[in-house]
Amino acid sequence: MSETGEGEVIAGHEYDGIQELDNSLPRWWLYGFYFTMVFGVVYVLYYHLGMGPSPEQEYLREMADAGYRVPPALVEELISSGQSKLLVLISFLSAGLVLVIGEVLRVDRQFVQGKEH
Repeated sequence: MSETGEGEVIAGHEYDGIQELDNSLPRWWLYGFYFTMVFGVVYVLYYHLGMGPSPEQEYLREMADAGYRVPPALVEELISSGQSKLLVLISFLSAGLVLVIGEVLRVDRQFVQGKEH
């Protein structure tokens, strides 16, 4: 049987002559996983914790966009409150993303250096 894998053989993990190798995940998969986690946090904050507009606010905005008479003060209040919350959310997530990317790159660099030795 020829060895074609890249990782080390894990002792005790064999079935029908097939041995399990200890391979790390591809980087594109890890980056996709990290993106999914960040997206999930943004989604929960925006739609479930009140950072984004409520369904009533969305309804009034759509009615105003369609040409129906909606009090202008109400529409302006909805737009300004939504924008300020969104700016705070974007600032918070940008700072968190910079920290997460820095940590991922640091761990990746250590992993590569450990494989070379």
